[in-house]
Amino acid sequence: MKQTITTICFLLLFACQLSAGNSDPEDEFTRDIRYLFKINGTETSYKKNIKAVFAQFKKMESDAPKEYWNKAEQEFLNTSVDEITNMIIPIYKKFLTPEDIKAYIRFFESPAGKHIAQQTPSIATESMQVGMLWGKTIGEKIAADIENKGYKLRMPFGL
Repeated sequence: MKQTITTICFLLLFACQLSAGNSDPEDEFTRDIRYLFKINGTETSYKKNIKAVFAQFKKMESDAPKEYWNKAEQEFLNTSVDEITNMIIPIYKKFLTPEDIKAYIRFFESPAGKHIAQQTPSIATESMQVGMLWGKTIGEKIAADIENKGYKLRMPFGL
């Protein structure tokens, strides 16, 4: 009897482990968000930004060989996109429903959605450049206003 119970327990444990091993760790909602990022231009935008960062680093004085730059850029393209995607997915899950994501996917699978997705990386890049310039201008205006009102402003890091 004791051996039968042990065998049953072993079989149940084995079945549970087998079942757990076959289940996909990502739910459908997460997979849909990942797919959305692929089709709506988000993933391409991330990659374009990583390439832009590497282009800036390559302009700096460095003794790193060309092989390093090529290998490092590819490595960051492979890993960093997954990292930012994993960081953003919970935000999408917080504010959108699975039905919202499915509707979004249907749109980006349409001709208009595909066109917008093709343009998104360029729109994002140019918007980021404009946003940085705007932020710098606003910062300068606020600093000038503070000083014009007779207040002192200490800039961080000795700027």
